[in-house]
Amino acid sequence: MARSTRILTLEERIARLEGKVGWRRLAIELDDVMFWLALVLMLAALGCAVYGLGAPNHYYQFVFAGLTVALAYHQGWLAIPQRAYQWSLAAANVLVLSIVFKLFIGSGRAQPFHWLKFPTISSEESDSTFAVVPSLRIVWEDSGASSWSIDLTVLQTFLMVITLVGALFQFQPFASLTAFLLVLVSIPALVGFDWPWVFPALLACAVGFYVQSAEANIEEL
Repeated sequence: MARSTRILTLEERIARLEGKVGWRRLAIELDDVMFWLALVLMLAALGCAVYGLGAPNHYYQFVFAGLTVALAYHQGWLAIPQRAYQWSLAAANVLVLSIVFKLFIGSGRAQPFHWLKFPTISSEESDSTFAVVPSLRIVWEDSGASSWSIDLTVLQTFLMVITLVGALFQFQPFASLTAFLLVLVSIPALVGFDWPWVFPALLACAVGFYVQSAEANIEEL
């Protein structure tokens, strides 16, 4: 019985040839002009993000921002700084992303049943000497359920992680469901942000990352 062989594509043939000759992709260096342009854009994004989203309110945001920037440099998506002062751009990237992550994991603590209270009747002493009927008023007291709070940031982080895992393994129904739940949980925080400042922050952040990307810093031969 003849053994069937698969015809390799041109990309696969080139990859095999590069592996045999020991070719490795060189890291793209960050151009000095692009560095200053990216730094100005990221600082502008940082200022707008602070006005629109506020300061980070959980250390999870710093953790995810640091991991994202480190992965971007490791995978070669961002051009590698060649001078010591250029690494300040990496710090600016982490700061901006830590605030931007508040859109996804920044709801903080919430009391979902704060409205669940019960009425009580309290009496007050009247100032009048001849008052017969006591002065009564209804007071709404907190119940055990109304004072209960939940850290929505932890819940959002859990939903975001399992959404990424579902997308990684291409389990689309599961990833779509968890992404929908993440958006649903994030709605109370999203409506509270100052969006006239959020949109410029996202725009400056996107352009800033493109300017410092490896593709934007490739020198044409």
